Amino acid sequence: MFRLLSSKYLVRLLLFTLLIGTIPVVALGSLSFIRAKDSVQQKVNDSNMQLLQQTQLNVEQVLQLFENLMTQYISTSTVNEALQTPFSAKNFVLMNELSAGLNKLQPYELGIKDVYVVNVEHAWVLSNQGYTAMNESPLKENVLEYAKAAEKSFWRTVSDPAGVRLIKKLPINRTTSSGLIVGEISSNKLERLVFNEAEERETVILDAEFRLLTQPSGSFLKSVDGLKQAVEMIQHTPDGSRGYFTFKVNHNTIGVNFTKSNYNGWYYLSFSSLNDITKDSRSIGWYTLYISAGTFAFILLLAWIGSKRMYMPIRRVFSVAVGNDSTDNRQNKDELQVIGEQIHLLRTSQTHMKDQLRIHSKQLEAFFIRRLLQGEGRPSEIRERWTQFAYDPTPGMFAVLTIEIDTLEDTRYSEQDMDLLLFAINNMTSELIPQNRRLEPVVMVDNQVTICRGDRKMIQEFEIQMYDYAEHVQKTVDEILGLKISIGISRSYQDIHETHQAYKESLEALKYRVRFGDQVILPFHNVLPDTQIVAAYPDWLEKEIIDAVKMEERDKARGLLSEFIQKAIMDNPRYYDLQMVLTRLLIDLLREWQEAGETSNPLYAPGKSLQEHLQELRTAEEIEAWFYRDVIEPMIVSLHHKWESRNQKISERMMEMIHEEFDSGLTLEICASRLNYHPNYIKTVFRKETGSNFSDYLSKYRLNIAKQWLVETDMKIGEIADKLQYQNSQNFIRYFRKMENMTPGQYREKHQ
Repeated sequence: MFRLLSSKYLVRLLLFTLLIGTIPVVALGSLSFIRAKDSVQQKVNDSNMQLLQQTQLNVEQVLQLFENLMTQYISTSTVNEALQTPFSAKNFVLMNELSAGLNKLQPYELGIKDVYVVNVEHAWVLSNQGYTAMNESPLKENVLEYAKAAEKSFWRTVSDPAGVRLIKKLPINRTTSSGLIVGEISSNKLERLVFNEAEERETVILDAEFRLLTQPSGSFLKSVDGLKQAVEMIQHTPDGSRGYFTFKVNHNTIGVNFTKSNYNGWYYLSFSSLNDITKDSRSIGWYTLYISAGTFAFILLLAWIGSKRMYMPIRRVFSVAVGNDSTDNRQNKDELQVIGEQIHLLRTSQTHMKDQLRIHSKQLEAFFIRRLLQGEGRPSEIRERWTQFAYDPTPGMFAVLTIEIDTLEDTRYSEQDMDLLLFAINNMTSELIPQNRRLEPVVMVDNQVTICRGDRKMIQEFEIQMYDYAEHVQKTVDEILGLKISIGISRSYQDIHETHQAYKESLEALKYRVRFGDQVILPFHNVLPDTQIVAAYPDWLEKEIIDAVKMEERDKARGLLSEFIQKAIMDNPRYYDLQMVLTRLLIDLLREWQEAGETSNPLYAPGKSLQEHLQELRTAEEIEAWFYRDVIEPMIVSLHHKWESRNQKISERMMEMIHEEFDSGLTLEICASRLNYHPNYIKTVFRKETGSNFSDYLSKYRLNIAKQWLVETDMKIGEIADKLQYQNSQNFIRYFRKMENMTPGQYREKHQ
């Protein structure tokens, strides 16, 4: 188990699986608890609001009943008559009638403290205590204030004694008031109407100015700050008629339901402790926690089993990916990272190989096109390359389009930029001419060449299309590079083997710029309508003959010579033209001989010139025998002695370098640079002369030096490996054991 847990990927997989399983459990448990808590609290809030509305209904029922009784009383004729009469002893009967009416306004169940009838005009007050002058009445300080009020009927809160007063102006059906009727209800009566039996809930009543009408009896509002916070919250509530809010007092969260009366503007508030409400919610929370913990343990077990099963295939792939690599360089990486790196490495290698193949394929294709243009391609090679590069095998028409830069004067370029400009034109041509209408464009020595292809059945359309391509390329080069170019177009042809001749036609057409000026397009059939370029000289055969002579392959040289002569006779029916071809072959062979360092020429017979030699030959067999006997065979013999002597010197010089510089970073390339030869050439020469590769010879010589130092000196093995250019001593020990079947230390013990 501990071994498995050491896998970072397995740990991450396990954690991820746990995370996926745990999140729903935690979310479900939390939502269930929150939902249960909110449901309980909502039910308590609804219950408190119902009780609060019931309290409001009870209080307003008493107040409205009292107001109705007062309205009935002041509507009597006795009250109207009393408002117009100054009281005296002879008004005793009227006073008794008013007092009897006042007594009826104060039934026991209403809890009315007192009712006052005030005659403002005649300054007298009548109450349950009897008749008094206004200046002697308890209302003497409030009468003028009540009389000046704009309302006809209104409630006022009084503090001494604590209670509320209902004031109505008299008479009720006139705009001007000459009297008042004031009814007092004590706070004790209001408090008896409020439901405060439950300890976890408390209800209070506030007037329209948020003054207490009932005193709180519980512990919620003993702090003045609690009521003050509640009033501020109500004042900042958008809908001040009813609502619910919470606040904290002494680390206790209080929930408040409130409603505002439409009857008299009083506020009814119900306070409850949320801590008491959430007792049941906490029990639900603990139950949910236990269920979630059990579910989590079950998920943990399933996650471990499932993760281990899912990890095993990854482990097998990881083992295959790393193989027997025991290096501990992956301590900060998990298995998928290592597998990804291996796959990335393989893809990178594959991409690199594809890029290299693509580059080499393009280079090989361009090389094939150049050989085709130079007339060096043999028919068999052309057929093979045609298939290799997936060219269209159906018969068609061809034409060669050759581009030359007219001048670099008055441009931003110099002669050093010529090669880059030709390559830029080559890239433009490859983009402007459709790929299915051309072969791979190439750059020759001082021009750019494209072999275009068309349908054999539409020759005229093909020639027009060629001209359009040329115009398009010429215009684009002028716009982008600011260069004037001229383009020569060969005659169309059907046989791809005639490409060399067509290339000569396009070059020949470009020579007529002297007549037409710069930046022109010159089709060959327009500038030279009656001219025909002579058959192509078989350069490829000549080159292969020279290569066979250099490699001392006599049979191959004899066969190629026969093929060359037969082709020359077939392509040149006139004897003069045949003599020119043979003379060219002879001169090229003599030039190769002289370039190899041969100063004398044994071909000169006494009294005869080379031309006379050729003129004496009558048949193809005579020509072939003379060339092989008197030219090729002597060349092979002479070059063999020449190269043998030179190669021996090259091998001796390379061995001297190895013997003198064995303790340096000597390489084949360094030797080639010093001897002024190509590395492949001196590699072949050294192997032929010594029978061993350069690297093997160098390694064996260093091994002999190492054995000498092991016996004759006390040098450490690491020092010997370092002086002999080994990267480390382990490589030296492995090579020594491979060659001597013992380690360097064992060799030293044996021979010392």
